[in-house]
Amino acid sequence: MTITHHLDHATLVSYGAGTLPSGLNTIVKAHLEFCSACRKDALVANEIGGSLLNDSQEVEVSASSKSAVMDKIQTATLHRFPLPRSASESEMPRVLQALIGTADLDQLKWRKSGPGVSMFKLPQKSGDAGFFGLLRIAPGQKVPDHGHGGTELTLILRGAYHDEIGHFARGDVADLDESISHTPTAADEGECICVVANDAPTRFRSWPARLVQRFIGI
Repeated sequence: MTITHHLDHATLVSYGAGTLPSGLNTIVKAHLEFCSACRKDALVANEIGGSLLNDSQEVEVSASSKSAVMDKIQTATLHRFPLPRSASESEMPRVLQALIGTADLDQLKWRKSGPGVSMFKLPQKSGDAGFFGLLRIAPGQKVPDHGHGGTELTLILRGAYHDEIGHFARGDVADLDESISHTPTAADEGECICVVANDAPTRFRSWPARLVQRFIGI
């Protein structure tokens, strides 16, 4: 697997700080299973955060507060830097398998959300805004032209798509913000399955797409 598109450094810093919404956080973890380069960058981002904490002014805390914080740090460290995947493993990252309860993308109960596009919504933490789920796009099918209301991460699990930015294949991640508008199109060779999360509604350009958006919630 050759990974061409990686996570932005700002995203990795937010991930290390624990400030990402649950959907975005899960996609970062999933990509880190695939990508050794981003795992290294994540460790560097974590070290920068630690250095900033060391340089900050000390504040007295109670023993119970310190214990609670240390418990959270230890738990987060166990899951923050996933082990690399072997070539024999399922195409679904382990963090998603744990969330969904299966490693088989074809066994999911896909819901049709538009011409040639189906979705499978994933759970988010209470209070998190935006969309988190899997999209299944038929070969050659276009997703309507759209922009973004905030941050959006898309990780390719099967197949590939191309847009104005480039070609995205298995393991690649599209790390996008409000400045990006595009029309993703699945490769003709086969369907494209990706996991997508954003922290604000997608901004579709056409009124039919906006109408459908009201019902599917992406």
